[in-house]
Order: sequence, then structure tokens, then C-alpha cells
Amino acid sequence: MYGRDNEEFKARRLRAVKADLNSGASVLARKALEDIMDYADACEVADVAELQVEITDLADRLSGARPSMVVVSNVLKHFVATLPDLPDDLKKARGRAAVHAEEVIEQVQQAQARAVEFCMNELTDGMTIMTHSVSSSVMQLFTACQRSGKQINAIITESRPGMEGRNLARYLNKLGVQTQFITEAQMAHFVVQADKVIVGADSLLRDGSLVNKTGTRLLALAAKDAGIPFWVLAESFKHSLVLPEDVVLEEMPEEELQLESMPNVQLHNIYFDLIPARLITAWADEQGVRVIFRSLAEGAASLPAADG
Repeated sequence: MYGRDNEEFKARRLRAVKADLNSGASVLARKALEDIMDYADACEVADVAELQVEITDLADRLSGARPSMVVVSNVLKHFVATLPDLPDDLKKARGRAAVHAEEVIEQVQQAQARAVEFCMNELTDGMTIMTHSVSSSVMQLFTACQRSGKQINAIITESRPGMEGRNLARYLNKLGVQTQFITEAQMAHFVVQADKVIVGADSLLRDGSLVNKTGTRLLALAAKDAGIPFWVLAESFKHSLVLPEDVVLEEMPEEELQLESMPNVQLHNIYFDLIPARLITAWADEQGVRVIFRSLAEGAASLPAADG
């Protein structure tokens, strides 16, 4: 990238993060850290002090790109807060900053893996799990069950308008998981066949309320009505100190709804739901599976307090 303008790079990556409607929150956070790694290696700076300013500026900009996905903000703030003193040599400083980004990626992945393991240990052979949208944690959960010899069946949704459920269907098919693929409109009909509903999270709020892909609240309500446990699988990097009344639910371009413009029709494409804590049966994170939520964003040494 030498010779390119730093501002152009940052603007391009910011647009990419905002436009990424297919990646789950944890994956998007990892991609943001990979952007930091690339920028640390290639940005045009005169010295180490300027390098640190540039890295921090990119992290700050990316932190605010997806307000409904608090993990993006959390991991980038954690990266900046724990960035060690950089060597005086510019080349070595670039390398150390990139290594630190890799270390944070590893921390997030380890936390996610532990949360998956705790959740998996609560499942038994032959269970049917229902989920909505695509969560990398839920995908890992199915993979872990297969590797452990637990035969877990799945009920999954299309997840309109992005239709990311199709990618999950392909993934589960390769794993050999027996899967039923449905529209969101059929969720109440099929939830009675599930032993548990398990979803990922884009954010977990201070009181345990969940922010996740739109349609999740409808599934939570259907599960509650049918008496089916509704679990959230999310490592603590997704915990936020934001309260439900202050949450931001992102709205995406209307064009995704694929309806022509009409003077008397107003289109809405709100991408995220707010699911009250009262609809959630249990929360699984890297410290275990709990039926009483405790935000690990508050007072946790390894996690910066999220401010939205």
C-alpha cells in the first residue's frame, strides 16, 4: 500500500465494515482486527509515535461502524487499551502492533471456543436445536457436537432479507447434520419440534437483553409460548453496558427488500431485534451456562466497558 493515502485506506475499510451484511458479529470483529494488522504494516508514517496515532484512529473509526454489533467496538477498544509500548524502531513497531492484533484475535477465539464447549456439554445425543440467522458460535457448536459424537439435528431459517440461512444450510449439510430449512413465517409451527433454541448474539446488554438479527424476537416469543428453552451463546466480548432503552438498531438499505419504489409505500429494513431478558432461559459464555445473567463487561479485566 506504500504510496497510497492513509485516509483513503481508512475510508475504504470503514465502508466495507458498514456494508458487510453477511458476516456474524465475531467474524466482523476479527476482520476489523485484520484491517488493523494490514494498516500497521503499510500506513505511511514518519515515526513510531505517528504510527500509534494512525492505528488508534483507524480502531476508533471502525469501533463506531456497526453500533448494533458491540463486539466490534469491544475488541477494538480492547486492542487499543492493551497495546504495549512499541519499539523505537519503526519496522519493529509495525510488527509488534500486528502481533498484538493477532493476540487479541486469539483471545476472542479462545473465549468463543470455551463458551461453545460449555454449551455443548449441556446437550445430549439426539437433540434438535433450532436457530435463526448465522452465528459463528452456533456453527462451532454444531461442529463440536459432530466431533464429540453427539448427533444433533437442526431447524434453521432463511433469515430474510439477507438469506444467510442458506449458507448455514450448506455448512450443516457438509457436516452431515440432519436439517430442516424453513421461512421465518413457519417458526411458530416448527419450534415445538425443538429441544432448545440456541442463537448467537450481536450484543448482550447490561440487563441480559439480546440484540440479534431481526426475526429473533419472533422466535423467542414462539419458544416462550411453546415452553421451549431459549439460549444465547455469546462470549463476553459481546457484553455491553448499554441499557435496552439506549440501544441502536441499525437499518439497512431499502433496496435489499427488492420492491420497486411506489409513492404510497414506505419501506423499512431494520436489521436487528431487541429481545428482552425475560424471554431468555439461559446465557452461555466462557464462564459457563447461567440462568441468571451477569454482565462480564462490568469490572472484567479482559474486557473494556462498552459505551455503545
